[in-house]
Amino acid sequence: MNLLGKAFYITINHMNTRNLKCFQIVYEERNLQVAANKLFLSPQGLSKIIKSLEDECGTALFVRSKEGFVPTESGKIFYERSKVISQNLNEMFSAIESVNDKEKRFKIGFAAGTIRAVDISKIESYMESNPEILSTWSEYENEKVIKQVLNDEISFGFVVGCPDNYNIISELAYSIDIVIYVHKGHKFWDREILEISDLEKEKLILMNEKHHIYHDVINACNLNGFVPQVVAKVEEGEAMYKLVKNKIGIGISPRFLDDSDDIRAIPIKDSYTWDVYGIYRRDFADKDLAKKFMEEVR
Repeated sequence: MNLLGKAFYITINHMNTRNLKCFQIVYEERNLQVAANKLFLSPQGLSKIIKSLEDECGTALFVRSKEGFVPTESGKIFYERSKVISQNLNEMFSAIESVNDKEKRFKIGFAAGTIRAVDISKIESYMESNPEILSTWSEYENEKVIKQVLNDEISFGFVVGCPDNYNIISELAYSIDIVIYVHKGHKFWDREILEISDLEKEKLILMNEKHHIYHDVINACNLNGFVPQVVAKVEEGEAMYKLVKNKIGIGISPRFLDDSDDIRAIPIKDSYTWDVYGIYRRDFADKDLAKKFMEEVR
């Protein structure tokens, strides 16, 4: 049996892709200690793995020398062919995983910012007791999640605001106040309430365009006769908190963050709440499961 056949036999017979990976790292590093550190193994343990591969191949794959592990001609061939085998196996496992995911009949999607609002522990607990449910914990633009539900790409979505579409059933899941975060020493620090008009000429830190609230704030400022001075657009609340704390500007977001000695949240007069809805298609076959899911996670 040639080296390619032996590499394939070793991998398939023992389903040990880890050993192939160990060989590849030693080959690339030429140094047992460095390779062992990368793999979180002891040099002795890694050496045994390489020796086991050599025994199964019936040939030396490396020459041990003062310069390190120098590949033999057989080792060079084994490396080249092992990379092909590893790639093929990764593609095979990815395809199997994809098929398994497709067999999940209840898929959940999240609009930007909604993971922060939902009760993750409740969702995770419900998923564990209902293996037909799949959630990838990835966030997308609001409209994309709505389209995914309408196109039957996902079964259920958490979105911001109630979609105006007859084909979608929407249920309010969470309602969170919109606030302005200011740092200590700012002229608004002692204010109990602010108006949108107060934000003119202020440096603003907003959630980025992927978030529904970004467009709401821009529209509200325009309706009040001014173009907001946006100095930063962030992906999540912690980044906003850090920027506000360092006095880069004042932030506007749902009230996710707690007040501290350096930052406090101030309500906005006549502001709307940041409402997260659970949505699913009106003709969804598993409507009862969707309703039960909403009851459990609210």
